[in-house]
This record gives sequence, C-alpha cells and structure tokens, in this order.
Amino acid sequence: VQYAAYVTVGGITSVIKLMFAGLFFLFFVRFGIGRQLLVRIDASSFTMTFFGQGYSKGLATDKSKPNIRICTQVKGPEAGYVATPIAMVQAALTLLSDTSNLPKTGGVFTPGAAFSRTKLIDRLNHRGIEFSVISSSEV
Repeated sequence: VQYAAYVTVGGITSVIKLMFAGLFFLFFVRFGIGRQLLVRIDASSFTMTFFGQGYSKGLATDKSKPNIRICTQVKGPEAGYVATPIAMVQAALTLLSDTSNLPKTGGVFTPGAAFSRTKLIDRLNHRGIEFSVISSSEV
C-alpha cells in the first residue's frame, strides 16, 4: 500500500487569504470577546477528496500497472466534535450488530478492511457523513 497526503492552495491569492485568516484568528483568540465570538461559530463542515488506483480483480501477481482509477469524496459536519463521535458510535454499533460481515480470522485490520463488507457506510450516510464516488474508470 502506498499513501500520500496533499494539501493544495490555489495560487498566491489563496495564500494571502489563508495568511489573513490565520492572523485574524490569532487576533481573536487573544481577547475574551474574540474567543466568545469564535465559540459561537458552529456551522463548520469538511469535505475530503480521495484519488485511488488499483486492480479490477484481486491482487496483481505480475508486474502489471493498476488498471482502475477512482475518485471518492467524504463530506460531513464539523470534524472534531460532531463527525468524530458520530463515526465512533456507528462503528461500535456495526461491531455489535453486523458481526457476521466482519473478518473471522487475521490480526490487526485497517478500518477499510474491517468494515468493507458491513453497512457502516450506509449508517454514516444516514447520519450526515456522506460518502460518494465521484468517478471510477478502467485505464
């Protein structure tokens, strides 16, 4: 498995806006009235886009290149205090109620491997954490 994380900023204008936002935030947290205003901001959300490559059937045994590309997206409410407990509780309920679809043998699993055959994604979609496939194509 190869993994790389990237953060992109769309040009010098976006860099300047980001710096201004950082300075604005720094100014607000230094004063009590600013902290009170920041606490009232509760309408934040997140969107994450994932790009992946792989093989259409199982593992490649020869030295062939991946033949499938996929782009997926996850959207949800504020990540720290809203989405995290939703995901944690739904994962726990999945462990309790969907045991027949969990791996039977093995060691330590990533969440993707452990929950791949369960209804966790459906559970999360019904509670405001939306998973979607943007595009998928064979190469």
